[in-house]
Amino acid sequence: MNLREQLRHLLPEILPDDPADSIKGTELIRLVRLRLGEGYSDATLRYHFSILSYDPTSPIAKVDQGQGYYQRQKKTAAGSNGVARQNLFESENESDQCWSRYLRLVAIYERLCLQRSRYPFLLNRNSSGAPSMEGEWDIPDLVVADWDLDTGSDEAPRFDAAMLDLRRHLGGPEVGITGVQLKLNVSIENFSADFFQALSATRWTLQSEIVIAEGLNDEALVDALRSLGHQFGVGISSLGIQLTQLDELPSAKELRAMSAAEFEAVHNLLRIQKITLPTPRHSIDWPALNALRKKHDSVADLVRWLSDCLAKRQPEWVGGVVR
Repeated sequence: MNLREQLRHLLPEILPDDPADSIKGTELIRLVRLRLGEGYSDATLRYHFSILSYDPTSPIAKVDQGQGYYQRQKKTAAGSNGVARQNLFESENESDQCWSRYLRLVAIYERLCLQRSRYPFLLNRNSSGAPSMEGEWDIPDLVVADWDLDTGSDEAPRFDAAMLDLRRHLGGPEVGITGVQLKLNVSIENFSADFFQALSATRWTLQSEIVIAEGLNDEALVDALRSLGHQFGVGISSLGIQLTQLDELPSAKELRAMSAAEFEAVHNLLRIQKITLPTPRHSIDWPALNALRKKHDSVADLVRWLSDCLAKRQPEWVGGVVR
């Protein structure tokens, strides 16, 4: 058995599951030598650690932006929000937990948008008003509107009339439209499917973004996502919050009702990580938007919302319908 195969069998017994407890290369070499003896040099072992960490089938992963190693976790094929497609409701307790996590993720992202004077609109919702766990392939989970606001106003936010008129006269969009897909997590096994679903769902907007709840610690996964993000102009980021931490937070409804001071405590739990920035497109795909408006009630509601904001010269957070 060559060294690579020996390491495949040995490393699961040595490596920690949690990236936070990752083992530095020097310590990993020491632990491996206790099992394999002194027959391999430090350089040879380091080389194999590095090579294996980029193999999605191997048991070793390297932390992103660090030097430690941990055990790569095998995850089942997941849908757009990190929930197994075929077994979504097989276990009631498990599906309820995933559902609660996803709703909290939506609420947290909405609040983060508002902190930056961006206005989110929940598109992914069914007739009962609740989002779909699997999402759609032609509309994103949310659309975020970016307006030119009058920063000198002490009252409720209002549009900057001069900039709005200038955009209109120059033929540019009066509002920036970003399509956002939310994920609880991604893995080395499913990231490609998740990425291209998000790209498909946001292709008619001015920008495309993917926001992931869990931190991205696997260097091979981060590099793969970064490559796709740069190639297709999609912004990718992580909120850096563990799913168990989401479980401990108040409900989505309570998160959305928090004051700014109360939400600050939630914000402090996040470890936001930017993988790539979105590349703006030249214009909205108006024919596609018109077709989607006729297909999805939520898109028709989005168009009405944008029109109402323009008519009032004032942005409004409708707050979606998350319960």
